[in-house]
This record gives sequence, C-alpha cells and structure tokens, in this order.
Amino acid sequence: NLPGRPAAQMWNWPVRPLAASEGPLRVAEYIQDLLRQSTSDLERIYELPEGCGVDPLLWQYEHLRQFLIELNLLMVALGEDCTPDTCPKMTASNEWQYLCAAHRKTQDCAAIDYMSHTIDGSTALLTNAKHFGSRGSVPPDSGKYFQSMARRLYRIFAHVYYHHRSIFDEREAETHLCARFSHFVMRYQLMSPSMLLVPQDAYETNRST
Repeated sequence: NLPGRPAAQMWNWPVRPLAASEGPLRVAEYIQDLLRQSTSDLERIYELPEGCGVDPLLWQYEHLRQFLIELNLLMVALGEDCTPDTCPKMTASNEWQYLCAAHRKTQDCAAIDYMSHTIDGSTALLTNAKHFGSRGSVPPDSGKYFQSMARRLYRIFAHVYYHHRSIFDEREAETHLCARFSHFVMRYQLMSPSMLLVPQDAYETNRST
C-alpha cells in the first residue's frame, strides 16, 4: 500500500500467480491474497493450483496455519460472552462434551480454556521444527497430524454455533470461516461428514462474494 492510497483500495491488489512467486512464504502469501479477494469463493481458495509445483501436504499445512490465525480472531470476538462461568465445560449443544487433551491426562476444561489450549497446541505442533522443519515442504509422515488437529479445531465452531449463536452468525457473515473450514476438511478427507455438527444452512455461501 503506497502513501495516499484510498482506504477503499487498501490491501486490494490482484492475486499474484503462485507459479510466478518465489520464497518460502509464497504459498501462505498466495492463500492470503485469495482471501483478501473473496472469503466465499471456496473452490478457488481450496483447490490446489495446477502447475505450481506445490505438494498437496504443504497446501493443507499452510491452510491450517491460516485457519489458526483466524480462529484466534474468533476467540477475541467471543470476549466476555464465553467464560469459565458461562461455559464451564466444552460442549456442543446438550449432546456433545469434549475432554481437553492438552494435559498429561485428558480432563474437563472450561470451553474458553479448551479452545485456547487447542489453538495453542495446534500452533505449537505446526511450528515444531522436528515435524515441520521448512515452510517449503512437509515430510510425508507429518501429514498424519492433520486429521486429529482438524477434528479438535472443528469443535470450536460447534461450540460457538450452539452456545454463542449471535457471534457465530456475525463472524460467519463477515468471514465465512466455518464454511471454509468445513469445505476444506471435506475436500482433503480430514473429517467424515458425520463429524460436521453445524448445520450446513448455518454457513451456506453463494461462493461469489
């Protein structure tokens, strides 16, 4: 953004072709370019571009990193609406309750703590040099962590939908985050359809805005 650029045009530059980009952050930057242009064009955001030389595991890895950034913003939006007093357990409706795996032995956590622990644990894993030593490639064996990570992160959407619906609706209208995450995990078979607890009509998008 150059000095004097109108506010309406801030961050509004064309998507840079991935095949023409260089450097270790080229995939992350490309994904963020796509999101700046549209958060609801799900096919374009999550389809691995052809001829770009990017490994599918690296593509998934960078998308998971981006989801963690945005989930932190969702946590901020919850503010005082989700506290140990209002949500003493991590639940999704009255049917599902989750134990926190961030401890030596799984245990109950307040929802806000469960979500924080899950985001922090996922971030720590994705930045662990032992498993993910480079932003330019992902060892085949490290992809095994993506399914369990996706399942735990999805529970955040389920909790917010069932217990903080107004915040879910407001954030979803702006970011399509749950729609995007659900599409992503289905496309790359990180979860089964039966695990998606948020009704599809709660986050349907016309995929064009």
